[in-house]
Amino acid sequence: MTRWWPASIRTGMVMATFLVCGSLFTLGWIGIRAFVDTRLSIQAEGLAGSKLTRLVDAVASDRDPQLSGDEMYVLLDRSGRVAKVSDEITRLRPQWTPPGPAPVGAPADWNTEVDVTLRSVEHPQWREFRTYTALGRVAGPYTAYLFVLPWDTQGTLKLFDDTMAFFVPLATVIAALAAWFALRRALRSVEAIREELSVVSGSRLDRRVPVPRSRDEIAKLASTTNETLDRLERSHEQQERFVADASHELRSPLASLRTGLEVALAHPGRADWKSVARRSLLDVDRLQRITSDLLQLTGDRPLSTELVDLSDVVAEEAAVHSSLGVGPRVLASVEIPAMVRGELGQLERLLRNLIDNAVRHADSIVRVRMDARDPDVVKVEVLDDGPGIPVHERERVFDRFVRLDDARARDGGGSGLGLALARDIAVRHGGTLTIEDSAVGARFVLRLPGASGVGELP
Repeated sequence: MTRWWPASIRTGMVMATFLVCGSLFTLGWIGIRAFVDTRLSIQAEGLAGSKLTRLVDAVASDRDPQLSGDEMYVLLDRSGRVAKVSDEITRLRPQWTPPGPAPVGAPADWNTEVDVTLRSVEHPQWREFRTYTALGRVAGPYTAYLFVLPWDTQGTLKLFDDTMAFFVPLATVIAALAAWFALRRALRSVEAIREELSVVSGSRLDRRVPVPRSRDEIAKLASTTNETLDRLERSHEQQERFVADASHELRSPLASLRTGLEVALAHPGRADWKSVARRSLLDVDRLQRITSDLLQLTGDRPLSTELVDLSDVVAEEAAVHSSLGVGPRVLASVEIPAMVRGELGQLERLLRNLIDNAVRHADSIVRVRMDARDPDVVKVEVLDDGPGIPVHERERVFDRFVRLDDARARDGGGSGLGLALARDIAVRHGGTLTIEDSAVGARFVLRLPGASGVGELP
């Protein structure tokens, strides 16, 4: 920005409006004046031509031309001498050179147009309108010249100039004032948004900027700002909740690990170091699982869009659990193929978490069923014959670190993040993970878009 241009948006826009409107109005003034001048000059010449015709006819028939008293004309004989001039020219007593006569042998329809300069002897300082356009024709033995009088044209142009000299500055000032008030109204909303944003902080994320009632760009900016603040507040709340939950969950295995090691160090001779090491490794494994799940939930890297046969993933995860030979049996009923787009490792983690959760709470059997008859949707159901989940708790179990009653409490080293992670992976793949009614136990239903119905993943 140059030094002479104001830094204020309002002042700068008003100056720009003033300069642009002043320039445009002035150019319009000049252009319209030129048009009016041309039209009036053509009309004046046409009127003079009509009068010249009457003058020629009168001279040819030796009659009085009966022109108005202010007409200026001159009659020249064939030698170029002045035979007669109008009273108006005589009254001026001009210093001038009369135009020449018609050429010898000129036809009867000969005509010409010349410029004639007059200077009044009575008024030496007289300058205005001293050059006239004269129309000439053959009038019997004479050549008649009639002056085109500019008085009407110049009077009209003077009136036009006086009018425009008043209205052009007035219109320019009005346009600048209109820009000033319009910008003042618009920037008032911007200033209100700025003032509200200036007080937004980590402890006051509930503040929102005022949205103008107008539907202009300022209102859209305010709405977008409020939406951004909503997302920021939700993110801040999730972060605080995440920190609190993570601190709470990590405290238990760390306290157990610290207690075991302190007791062993306090009585090194009586400590069973193998047992201490095993318990410590269990606590470390739990810490690793919690840390891994937390990192997975907070990760935001883009997913790949490779083709994955979900039936192979289901069969493989079921086979892994069946090969252990302990705990409830895992039976898988799959259809081949069941193609989806996504990241293989993420989908394996999703199915593994669902099956692990079902195995921990099943009494004797876990069933995994797949339905890929709809090419646009692949459905996977994981059912267990455990105590089930109450209807009012079915959404809460997907929250992080949620504890239900003893029948569904975390055990066997579960981190409490498996279901939250499973739903997060499903949503990131464009699908859903819900709990639906079942005759016995819990029934988790995963729906993912089939390969033919998948667009760009989030």
